[in-house]
Amino acid sequence: MALKSITEMNKAERKRNSLKGKTYRSIIIYSLIISFAAITFGFYLFASAVRRDYRTRTWQMSRTAVKVLDKEEILREAEEVVKVYKGMSAEEQLQLQDKHADLLNRFAGVRGEGFDEICRELLSIQESNNGKAAFTAIFDLANNRRIFVTDSDPNETFCPPGSMDVMEKRVINDIMNGEQFFLDELFETGPMSSTIFKMEPYGYRCMAGTIVGFIDEYPVFVFFDTDMNRAVRIETIFLIMYIILLAAVTAVIIKLSVKNINTMIVDPINRLSDAALDYIDDANDSSRDEKHFDKLNIQTGDEIENLSLSMKRMEEDLGHYIENLTQVTADRERIRTELTLANRIQAAMMPHIFPPFPDRREIELYGIMDPAKEVGGDFYDFFLIDDDHLGLVIADVSGKGVPGALFMMISKIIIQSCAMLDKSPAEILTKTNEAICSNNQEEMFVTAWVGILELSTGKLIAANGGHEYPVIKYPNGEFEMLKDRHGLVLGAMDGMKYHEYELDMKPGSCLFVYTDGVPEATDANEELFGYKRMLAALNSDLDTEPESVLKRVRQGVDDFVLDAEQFDDLTMLCVLYKGTQK
Repeated sequence: MALKSITEMNKAERKRNSLKGKTYRSIIIYSLIISFAAITFGFYLFASAVRRDYRTRTWQMSRTAVKVLDKEEILREAEEVVKVYKGMSAEEQLQLQDKHADLLNRFAGVRGEGFDEICRELLSIQESNNGKAAFTAIFDLANNRRIFVTDSDPNETFCPPGSMDVMEKRVINDIMNGEQFFLDELFETGPMSSTIFKMEPYGYRCMAGTIVGFIDEYPVFVFFDTDMNRAVRIETIFLIMYIILLAAVTAVIIKLSVKNINTMIVDPINRLSDAALDYIDDANDSSRDEKHFDKLNIQTGDEIENLSLSMKRMEEDLGHYIENLTQVTADRERIRTELTLANRIQAAMMPHIFPPFPDRREIELYGIMDPAKEVGGDFYDFFLIDDDHLGLVIADVSGKGVPGALFMMISKIIIQSCAMLDKSPAEILTKTNEAICSNNQEEMFVTAWVGILELSTGKLIAANGGHEYPVIKYPNGEFEMLKDRHGLVLGAMDGMKYHEYELDMKPGSCLFVYTDGVPEATDANEELFGYKRMLAALNSDLDTEPESVLKRVRQGVDDFVLDAEQFDDLTMLCVLYKGTQK
């Protein structure tokens, strides 16, 4: 399930997911985890210390008894018990295991001369050390059974010779293997043979034993028991008090931590957030206060203060940026308006009314100019020099945009002015080149094709100043490239002479001239439209109506480049010569 954004949350959800709420919950969770670990570890240390004390004291009693008592007498008494025990079958051992009276009768004759002395010594050590019980016993390891030999009980009601009990395997292992404590190294005593267990109906007991020797496979021990019930109660009380104390300390720590984090982190961040929201709310207000972050005065001495200072500087920079952007936008809008007006002026300067000479039946003309930018550097032109001569011009300036447009207007006026002085195409280009070279500090140039068509005869005299090859279609033929003689581009070098040539435009002939924006139109893969595709588009239909011809070429270019950006100005002019109609 996708998480909700803050704008999709209700008030309760926002409060729950706020930085303050998350911080409070995190502190509580981590505090509880630390408290639980502290309780567990503290109780473990305390209980271990208490139990270690009991086990050490009980174990030392058994060691003291071994040093004081006559080991040989203990082993003799144990040997008598073992003889009787081994003389019993497994079934008898199991049957007599819990029958106290029968066991007394069965082991009645095992008491030796030192039996009473052993019992008195055990009782003396027990009483002097506040022990609970003292006795000697053997282990039947195969059956997890303990068989008593002597007991400190003067009434012989607790553990008389031969009485048995079944013990847990863990208890026997603790006694047999012993456990090593860090105090053992201090006393150089080795492993401590002691264990703590719960015994009904007596409760918790600590039992420790010191081995005296072996009778056959049965180990003989001196055992002492101490009462652990008081220690368990102390542990319980300590745990309760420790939990209460730690809970109080944890509550205080949580409260202080939350207060400190709110003061140092959460509140400053909320103030920064509020200032940012106020700034956004005032963004569209021309009289807005640009000092939202400056008013905060956050002094935490850490990264949050650095953030506040950064936001303050960002606010100032944004204010300057918005002022500059407003000015730039206004300037850009003004430039756009001016460029739009320039585009309209440029379009008006070129022939744009078709048919241009409705009363002249000898010709049909159509031209288009589509700039790559707001204004372009291409232009076409046609004009009547006199009643029988039509001037035709198409040109391409080296630049684009505003510089190209200005240079284009100058070139257009010069060419038209030279043509109206009854100059030939070669002379028109020569004079235009001289005029441009005379003051061309930016070193721009223009390619131009100029033709003068004699309307009565169809004779076309033309000159080419570095422009694209014209394309011509004669009656009953196809459009084909006319590779005329080129001269140098206008404006490149002063003193150039241009040559002209003559074409015989029979009625039905169609002339197509264009700029390099047509063959060099580029698709998304940077492939050029090219001359072959241009000729294919021209010859895709037999219709020589000038407007239809230009539409076919334009459609071919559009289908080729598709969504690719137009790179260059695209200009075309088409003339259909019909001849003198009688």
